Amino acid sequence: MLALLFGAAVLADSAIVRRGLTEILNATPEVRVVASAPLGDGRPLEAEGVDVLVEDVPDQASVELLLAQLPASAPVLALVAEPEQARSLVRGGARGALTREASSEQVAAACVAVASGLHVFDRETWAAWSAPRSPAGEPLALTPRERSVLELVAAGRSNRAIAVELGMSEHTAKFHVRSLLDKLGAETRADAVARAARRGLLTL
Repeated sequence: MLALLFGAAVLADSAIVRRGLTEILNATPEVRVVASAPLGDGRPLEAEGVDVLVEDVPDQASVELLLAQLPASAPVLALVAEPEQARSLVRGGARGALTREASSEQVAAACVAVASGLHVFDRETWAAWSAPRSPAGEPLALTPRERSVLELVAAGRSNRAIAVELGMSEHTAKFHVRSLLDKLGAETRADAVARAARRGLLTL
């Protein structure tokens, strides 16, 4: 008899991916899938017996949508398209991150581990998560959009004000601000502005 049985919710926009993840998890003795829906559908978040959310994150729009939902009612295991996405997702509240190329065995084991309260990475996402952020003396490349966001952060604009001025959602603005902090190795917005100024990215 199993000592543990975890309820999992599968969130993925692709019906094929939802079906595949459901089959993988239901084949795991410790896991039972109790809900399944597209990413962004809030119903599984309210379903009874959900101990872990397994979410497919195939692109940047999905990253931003997941960040808008975190922290969720249950711990999240994210399956990411790019290992670098693990940093912002885990900082935002996800408990674990695997690349979408992870094996069925890795996904199943990670699901059980996250439901048990552990943080989980595979080799690629761990390398992205643990990589040291750029020291102050190294060159730093910002996209035009990141430069626009940085200037508005330096001007003291809130995420909502940044979103309005740049024609994006508030959640997208929040993502860009978090990404800037990561790139600059900063913990706060004020620290990010100071570091950017020292690098010559801003004129105060």
